[in-house]
Order: sequence, then C-alpha cells, then structure tokens
Amino acid sequence: MAEVDSVRVFRGIYGGFALAMSEAEGGIHFEELPSSDEIANEAFKLSHEVIADDAREVMPGAQQEFTALTIALAVLEHGGRADGITKESVSDTLKSVWALINNRWAQDAD
Repeated sequence: MAEVDSVRVFRGIYGGFALAMSEAEGGIHFEELPSSDEIANEAFKLSHEVIADDAREVMPGAQQEFTALTIALAVLEHGGRADGITKESVSDTLKSVWALINNRWAQDAD
C-alpha cells in the first residue's frame, strides 16, 4: 500500500482543472457541473484509492500528480462525478500510459 502525497495529488487535480479550462470553449461546460470543490473531492477520493492500492511503499510524486491530473480530467468529462470510473479501470488504463512514459513506473507497480 503506497503512501499518498496529498499536496502532489491536489496539484495534479488543479492542473487538470487548468488544462480543461484552457480548452473549455470546445467541450466542457463548467456552468453545468457541480462546484469545483465537489469535483476536486471526487477526484481526490478516486486518486487516493488508486495510489494507495499501489503495491509499492512509495509511488513517485510525479506519478501521483499525473494520476490525479488524469483522474480529474476523467471526472470532469463524466459530468463532475466519478460514477462509473473505478479504481480498477483507472489502474488498468494507467499501466499502459506508465509503460509509454517511463517503463520503470509500470515495472515497479507490478
């Protein structure tokens, strides 16, 4: 069970918000979503589950931040809710991303 670095997780979440807002003209309608606090809470809970479920004692901070950013974007795209997004589906999907970005992340997580 990996230790969760809340600062890195929230940096990732708000980085995801910033990225989504920079593209808001063509996709996400923020006025139709729950409050940013509610969305951040949903993203934090799911990020915490994914990171804590990692087999290592410590997941690298950059990996935690990227995980949270990715989850925040997914939650935004799902209408501000994490319904239908599971720890297992996120973990399985991210394993391929880790292999692409830095194969050490994928190998260490197994």
